Amino acid sequence: MKRMAWVLTAALVAVTAGAEEPAQALARGKLEADLGHHAVAAEAFASVAQAPEATAPQRWEALVRLGVARRDGGDVKGSADAFEEAWRTYGKDPEALRFLLHAVGSALPGRERWEEVWRQVVLDFDRRVPARPVVRVTWPGVPFGLCPCSGSPVDLDFQDGDLQDVFRLFADISGLNVVVHPGTRGLVTYRASKEPWDLVLDRLLAPNGLVARLDGNVLEIGPPAKFGEKGSFRGAAISFDYQNKDLVEALREVAAHAHATVEVAEGVKGRVFFKLDNVPWDQAFDLLVRLNGLTWARTGDVIRVELPRRAPSR
Repeated sequence: MKRMAWVLTAALVAVTAGAEEPAQALARGKLEADLGHHAVAAEAFASVAQAPEATAPQRWEALVRLGVARRDGGDVKGSADAFEEAWRTYGKDPEALRFLLHAVGSALPGRERWEEVWRQVVLDFDRRVPARPVVRVTWPGVPFGLCPCSGSPVDLDFQDGDLQDVFRLFADISGLNVVVHPGTRGLVTYRASKEPWDLVLDRLLAPNGLVARLDGNVLEIGPPAKFGEKGSFRGAAISFDYQNKDLVEALREVAAHAHATVEVAEGVKGRVFFKLDNVPWDQAFDLLVRLNGLTWARTGDVIRVELPRRAPSR
């Protein structure tokens, strides 16, 4: 009698589960995932992803959550399969794509930037090691990054955080001279736990079309077009803290460390708010020039600072 009761109960549960609506299955999957029951959660999410009666938002949410549940359960390949199906099927839906990028570990820009670039975002699934595929996110206009990703681990949580706060934080974390190009701004959403700081910084910058480059003890941040070729600096190290200093005076003061004189083209002017610590004088000079949109060239002991040449109009 007890045996029959158990069978009847099991059958009843099966019927109930079979009649479960997509919204109920999603809610159940989320609960099971929160409880750490990854296999049960994955089963619930898979049922929603395959349910003909489920809405498109329910299906793409279920697919993405399926990828997370499989990943948390140690199934790397199954996770990538779910993420790739979500990308292939729903990648042209901006909300689905945003949800997917967050799940695979990408930072997200503010809404204004997102509307500009989301159609150009690319997910790549590297399956050279079939059992452990790697999911990579490529943001438009970001040709290089800071990594090798060997920095000390950090924890952070930004929800539409201002990048200026990010830069101050990474100056403290890295102990480097952090130099940010004028006009560099944006918002970012990202959570990191025990990840290398340089990897985290790359992920925070890329959605906003920005990059970082480490040169000695200077970490330069800005749009890729502002960087140019990486220099080779061998001058004596200097330190300074300029607060509202005349630009031409600052240039001449820095060049004086190499007993060089500075000639400036007509129209070169500005004020400087800039602090560097223990940086080669020629690197400091180069930064002062480039961050003010200028160019420079040295001949003997004379340095000529020019406004950038404009391309001839057609």
